[in-house]
Amino acid sequence: MRGDWADSAPPVEGWTSVTLPDDWSRRWPDFDGVVWYRLRWTEPATVPLAPRAVLIDYVNMAAAVSVNGSLVGRDARLVEPLSRAWNLPRMWVLDAPLLRPGANELLVRVSGFARYQAGLSPVVIGPPATVDALHGAATFERRSIQWLGLALTLFMGVTYGMLWLLRRAEAVYGWFAAFSLSWLPYSYNYIATDTWPLPGTDAFQRANTMALLLSVGFFVAFALSFCQVRRPRLLRAVAGLVLAVELLLWLAPAGQPLAVARLVGVFGALGLFVMSAAMVAVHAWRTRAADATVLTLCLALPLVAGVHATLMLTGALDSNRYYITPTSIMTLLGISFVLTWRFVQGMRLVENFNTELQRRVNDATARLSALLGRQHAAELLQTRLGERLSLVRDLHDGLGMTLSGHISLLRSESGRGDTRALHALEEVSADLRLIIESSALEEGDPLADRLAPLRHRTTRVFEAAGIECRWTLHALDRCHLDSRRALDLLRLLQEALANALRHSQARRVEVSIDARGPDELTLAVVDDGRGLPPDVDGAPAAGLGLGSMRARAERLRGRLAIESVDGGTAVRLRIPLDTATATSTAPA
Repeated sequence: MRGDWADSAPPVEGWTSVTLPDDWSRRWPDFDGVVWYRLRWTEPATVPLAPRAVLIDYVNMAAAVSVNGSLVGRDARLVEPLSRAWNLPRMWVLDAPLLRPGANELLVRVSGFARYQAGLSPVVIGPPATVDALHGAATFERRSIQWLGLALTLFMGVTYGMLWLLRRAEAVYGWFAAFSLSWLPYSYNYIATDTWPLPGTDAFQRANTMALLLSVGFFVAFALSFCQVRRPRLLRAVAGLVLAVELLLWLAPAGQPLAVARLVGVFGALGLFVMSAAMVAVHAWRTRAADATVLTLCLALPLVAGVHATLMLTGALDSNRYYITPTSIMTLLGISFVLTWRFVQGMRLVENFNTELQRRVNDATARLSALLGRQHAAELLQTRLGERLSLVRDLHDGLGMTLSGHISLLRSESGRGDTRALHALEEVSADLRLIIESSALEEGDPLADRLAPLRHRTTRVFEAAGIECRWTLHALDRCHLDSRRALDLLRLLQEALANALRHSQARRVEVSIDARGPDELTLAVVDDGRGLPPDVDGAPAAGLGLGSMRARAERLRGRLAIESVDGGTAVRLRIPLDTATATSTAPA
C-alpha cells in the first residue's frame, strides 16, 4: 500500500497482494515515497506462546517495523536524507507479550525512490535459533565480507602506492594503487548506513557512480601498463570519455535525469572493464605468459559480477543476493598475487644479474691480474734483456777486443814459445762468443734455439773455407737443458767443429744431434778428412782441445768417443737426459 512521506499509519483500503522480494518500481515506476507492507501469520493457541524471531534481509532504503501495533525497530531517518538499510540484515526476537494466539501482523513502513529499486526483501519468521543462524549468514555475506573487502582494498592501494613511489619506473604498481584507492568510495556504498558526508540519496548515488567510473578508468591504464602496450592515444581517449561521463553525472539534475546518467556511467564502466579484460586476455594468448593467464582468469570473476549488477540495476533481475564485493576481493587477491609474482621475478632477475655481474667482474679481475702479471713479467724480462745486452756490449767491446788483441799477438809469436796460453785465450774467446750469442735466451728455452747461433756462424765459416757442412737435428724443440749443461754441450760441439776446420782438411762435415731417445741425447761430428794422428786415436789427448772436450763430457755425465773412421774422423757423445727435462714444453 502506497502512502505519503509523513504518514505514521497505513491506509485502511487499497492493499495489493505482492510476492517478496518486491521492487515497487516495476509496479509504480515513478513513485517516490512510502510503501506499507503487511504480513500476517498464525500462532498456535498454546500457553505460554513460544518466542519467535523475525529476519528482514534488507530494506531499500529505510524502514520502521512494528508487530501487532508495537514498534520493534526503526531506522534513524525515514525521510530524505534517508538511512541506507539496503544492505543491512535485521533480526528481532518476539517474546510472548508481543505475540497473540491465532492471527499476528507484521507491518513494515518502507521509504524509498523508484529509481533506486525501492522495496522489501523476503521476511523470515520462525524459531529464534533457526532465524539467528540465517541472520548470521546474511550478516557475514552482507556486512563482514564488505568490511573485509574495504580493508583489503585500502591495504592494496597503500602498499602498491608506496612501491610505486619508491620505484616510479614501475607504472603498473602506480595504476593499480590508483584503481584500488578510487575503488574505496564505491565499496563504501556496501557498508554505509546513511548518506554522510553527502546531503542526500541522489548525491550519494551520484558520487558512488563517479567513483566506479574513475576506478575503471584507472584500471584501463593498469591493463595497458601490465601488457606493456604504449597507446597514448587510447589512454587519452579513455580519459576523455571518463571525464565527459563524470561531468554528465555531476551536472545531471536530481531525479530521473540522474538515473539516466547513472545508467550511462554504469554501462560505460562495464564497457571499459570488458575492454581491459580483453586486452589482458589477448596479451596472455600472444605471450603465453603465466602471470597474464592468471590475471585473465581473475578478471573473469568481476566481469560476471559486473554484468549481474548491471542487469539488476536495469531491472532485468529482481534479486541483489549476489554481490560484486566477494568477487572483487578474489580479483584483488589475484592481481596482488600476479604483481607480487612479477616483483619476485624481477628480484630474481636482479639477483641473477648481480650474480652474473659478480662472475664477470671476477673473470675480468682475473684476466686483468693475469694481464698485469704478464705485463710485469714482460717488463722484468725487458729489463733483464736490457741489462744483459748492456753487459754483452761491454763484454764484446771491452773484454772481447782485449782477448782478440792478445790472441793476435800470441799467434804472431807462437813459433817462439808455448802455445798453451794461446789455446787458453782462444777457448775463453770461444766461450765468450757462445755467451754473447745465447744472451737473449732464457733458462727454459729449447736446445734448438740455443744451437741456432752456433749453427749459423759455423756454417758460414765452413762455406767460406769450401767445406760442406750438413746438420741433422731430431726432436731438439722438445729438449731443454739448463744454461750450464747447454754451454758445455755447445762448447764441446764448437771445439769439435773447430778441430775439423783446422786440422782435418775435410771437404764435408756432418753434424747429427738426436734427442728422440726417452732419456739420452746423442751428438756426432763426422768429417771425411785425414783422420787422427796415430798417437791420438784411442789414446789420452795430447792437446788441450781434446782434453777440454773430455772434461766437458765428464761434466755432462756423458760418454765421449773420438776415433778415426774410413776416410775421416768421428766425434761421438752420449749424455743422459732427465725425463722431465727432455720432454717438457717451453714456457709461454
